[in-house]
Amino acid sequence: MSSSSFQLSLDLAKDHFKVGDLDRAEFHLRSSLELEESEEAYFYLGLVQNALGQWSDALASYYKAVSLNHEYGNPCNEIGVLLLRMGNDKEAVYWLKKSVRCERNDAPHISYFNLATLYKLWNRPERSLQYLHKALSLKKDFSEANELWRELKSDEEAPSN
Repeated sequence: MSSSSFQLSLDLAKDHFKVGDLDRAEFHLRSSLELEESEEAYFYLGLVQNALGQWSDALASYYKAVSLNHEYGNPCNEIGVLLLRMGNDKEAVYWLKKSVRCERNDAPHISYFNLATLYKLWNRPERSLQYLHKALSLKKDFSEANELWRELKSDEEAPSN
């Protein structure tokens, strides 16, 4: 099979994922991976598995994506989010910070926002605001980041008892 068959299968998988057809997305991702190992295919397979609640499988797929390309920030962010969800905060910070340092990251503002959220949970508003500033400098119309910014600023201005 050719590289064009791989790309067609990967593109079909991404299209199915975007519309929420997870079974077809998974089928096409696995088909593409039979043709060629790809960090992007493993990343999307992880997204599908995550959406299905298969967290350990999703982590394995994200780790495989990173092993194929250490500079791919998207799976690093997702690893951080999953580890945070699983209660492993300290390791989550490592992966989220790795994500923002990667050369390839389709949405570094999301990684900064996730770091800001984590620092908010740790009651470190000053650190959270630093990461929110970075997120908003990359994407000014990032509504969740703007909302968290306003919340932290109003907490900062509220008189303490």
